[in-house]
Amino acid sequence: MITPEEFPYIKSLYVNDCYAYKDFTIELHDYKPFSHLILTGKNGSGKSTILKAVNENISKLRSVEATVSPNEEINMVEVKIVKYDKSLASIFDSYNVWGTQLNESVYSFFQAKRTSQTIQVNNPSKETDFTDKLNAPDSTDFFIREFKQYLVNQKVEQAFSQIESQVVKIEQVDQFFKDLESAFRKMFDDNSIRLEFVRSNYEFYLILSDGRRLTFDTLSEGFSAVLSILMDLFTRVDLIRKQVGDYSYNPCGVVLIDEPETHLHLQLQEQVLPLLTNLFPNIQFIAATHSPAVIASIKNATLFDLTTKESRTSEETAGRSYSDLMISHFELDNEYSNIADGIIAQVNNVLNALGDKPDEMKKALQKIYDENSAYLSPTLKIELESLIIQREIKQEVNR
Repeated sequence: MITPEEFPYIKSLYVNDCYAYKDFTIELHDYKPFSHLILTGKNGSGKSTILKAVNENISKLRSVEATVSPNEEINMVEVKIVKYDKSLASIFDSYNVWGTQLNESVYSFFQAKRTSQTIQVNNPSKETDFTDKLNAPDSTDFFIREFKQYLVNQKVEQAFSQIESQVVKIEQVDQFFKDLESAFRKMFDDNSIRLEFVRSNYEFYLILSDGRRLTFDTLSEGFSAVLSILMDLFTRVDLIRKQVGDYSYNPCGVVLIDEPETHLHLQLQEQVLPLLTNLFPNIQFIAATHSPAVIASIKNATLFDLTTKESRTSEETAGRSYSDLMISHFELDNEYSNIADGIIAQVNNVLNALGDKPDEMKKALQKIYDENSAYLSPTLKIELESLIIQREIKQEVNR
């Protein structure tokens, strides 16, 4: 079994050509045993392109028993994966984790458009239907589509294990479903949710605390997008544990996610990466996002803005307010909406034009307040009062 100290996590990326952005390196922070990577940047800055290129790099490595020496550049498409840790030399001598140890590691790429739609199950299937797909190019789509089939197979295995009194096997399957239910509870923010299996039609239902019974195919787009990731990774991890014969094993790996916040309410945007990193602690997640809630949500992460080429660590973002991140990382002028900006501009115009005419200034400011009273939040009121006070102080100094 591969340990995190042995696994060749990505240490840096060299971007050779990504449309408008060329010839730069994304260095990941030296967290041990690895750093997650979160890519940000304006639309068109290359976030999705880079993820796709990294996917092509890794997919080609996994398709052959590649012999890659430490620090050797793998030049494929627009992106090179570079600078593997020198301590990994022995792994890359001839047969590496992308070769003979392929079945012990996790790899997936989730594009921005994701859904948890599954096929109808009519009967149990063979376990080899899944193990044979573990490293296939279309494995992610297959595991999502066939997830209900995999759960049915687990239930059948559980039933036979009970008949044969295989206590260890029963406990392993029980733990699988407990972990799955736990993930659903965090995902739905519902501590009472449970997974119900109806044998007559081979269907699984999520029973919520408010009485709703949902199938995987009837979830909202946001929940469906998150569930699709869980479907794939739960299947992969369980298959790997079976192959290595250790159900306590947390496989190492790399997972790429384009826009983990897809269709999600802000509260779930905060939770999606912590949920994944807690469930799969030895997997390095590389994500592209537009969400301040995502970039502030996890530790041990490198944040790289493709527009500015600025790199930050999670210590610089995890404790900061979203409004601060919107200004400092996403380059907004301030934390306010366009409507609020317009009100501030009106006040500034009055202060500049009538600063030496107190009575007229007061009347003009009152008019602005009256016309925009519905939009004056407590924070905006403080901002406007601060502008007026600063003007008064400046006038006093100039006298």
